[in-house]
Amino acid sequence: MSSGKITQIIGPVVDVEFGSDAKLPEINNALIVYKDVNGDGKLDDKDELVGNLEETSVGIYEMQELLYGKYLVKETKAPEGFVLDDGVYSVSITEDEKTYDVENKAGVGFINQAMKGNLKIKKTSSDGKVEGFTFRITGVNGYDSTFTTDKNGEIFVDGLRIGEYTVSEVSDNVSAGYILPADKKITVQADSTVEIEMHNELRDTPKTGDDSRTGLWMVLAGLSAAGIAATVIASKRKKKKEGNE
Repeated sequence: MSSGKITQIIGPVVDVEFGSDAKLPEINNALIVYKDVNGDGKLDDKDELVGNLEETSVGIYEMQELLYGKYLVKETKAPEGFVLDDGVYSVSITEDEKTYDVENKAGVGFINQAMKGNLKIKKTSSDGKVEGFTFRITGVNGYDSTFTTDKNGEIFVDGLRIGEYTVSEVSDNVSAGYILPADKKITVQADSTVEIEMHNELRDTPKTGDDSRTGLWMVLAGLSAAGIAATVIASKRKKKKEGNE
């Protein structure tokens, strides 16, 4: 009996890097095969479920001993944090012992797009200055980028992978005169925008040439002079009185 083999390849996932010793997201029983009974390349009620592709090695999913004919491959479960591919991919088995690759991106593999969300930072300060402040954002998959507030004191970052991030204000010439706010940890969720506010208070620094105490010293000096004068007068009066006696 003539048969072939379908190989389902999970290629490099968009925006994601895995270390050499890292395990790819597990998606067993997430790729299914149907017999395309009417041969129209579309999944419908007439098509027959054949079974699941099984993972034979990291990122490689296979189904063997398929009879000649047309088949449809569909993903029913995406790796955690990724968007399900709702496409249906057709493959025709026409040669003995041949391996047929199924891809949703030609020459690359079967790609799952990462789920993404957005972040909005609103800057405020005690003196009203909001433009030109720099923030660092670190988080998922080694993400590490800096952004600067616009004239409205805002930063909008779109297309962030879902997950945990930390927002920190950068210490530089612009922020030098302020008390920097504490870092904030946020969670970016799919198809939504996280909004946070970062506030700066001016540092309480003494002014150069401050003459606020000059008056105090003048008063003290005046009181001292008055004390000396009073002593002199009292002394003279006492001596005069003693002379009269």
